[in-house]
Amino acid sequence: MAFAGLPLVPQALKSIQHYLKTAVEHDKRDPVVAYWCRLYALQTGMKIDRKSKESVALLTALMDWLETQKQVLKGDEAISNEVVAQAHIENHALKLFLWADTEDRAARFNKNVVKAFYTAGMLFDILSTSGELTDEVIHHRKYAKWKAAYIHNCLKNGETPIPGPMQGDDVDSYDPYMWKV
Repeated sequence: MAFAGLPLVPQALKSIQHYLKTAVEHDKRDPVVAYWCRLYALQTGMKIDRKSKESVALLTALMDWLETQKQVLKGDEAISNEVVAQAHIENHALKLFLWADTEDRAARFNKNVVKAFYTAGMLFDILSTSGELTDEVIHHRKYAKWKAAYIHNCLKNGETPIPGPMQGDDVDSYDPYMWKV
C-alpha cells in the first residue's frame, strides 16, 4: 500500500502501515498528529529493516517528507518542542478515547467507535517517542486496543458487544475515568 506520494510499504515494514494511514487521515485536520505519526513510523521502520532496497526507499522518502514538513510547520511549537508535542498528541488521543468510551458505555457500537479506540491506542504508542509512558497512558493504550479488537470481532461475528469494561480480567476491569482529563 502506498501513502501520499510515498513508495509502497514493503512486507518487512507492514507493521508501520497503520501509523502511515493514520498520518494521511490527519494531514488536513491535524498536521501535528500527522507529523508525529510519520516520525514514529520512521523510527519503528528503522529498527525493523533499514537494509533492503524497498525499505530504504520508503524510509528515505519519509525522512524527506518529515524535513519538508518541519520547515513548513516551523512556527508550530508542537513540532519543534517534544513536551508540547506530547501534550498535543496525548490530548488528541484522550479525546478520541473518551468519545469512544462514552459511545461504548451507551451501547452504541459501530465502526467509528472501533476506529476511535484503535486510533487512540496508536496515538498512545506514539507518545513513546519521547521516552517512558506514564502508567495512565499504558492503561489507556491497553484498554483502547483491547476494546477496539473486542468490538470489531463482535460486530464481524454478528454478536452484540457488552458495553463498558468487562469483569474478571485485568484489562477488562480497568476504569478509564480513574484519571480525570
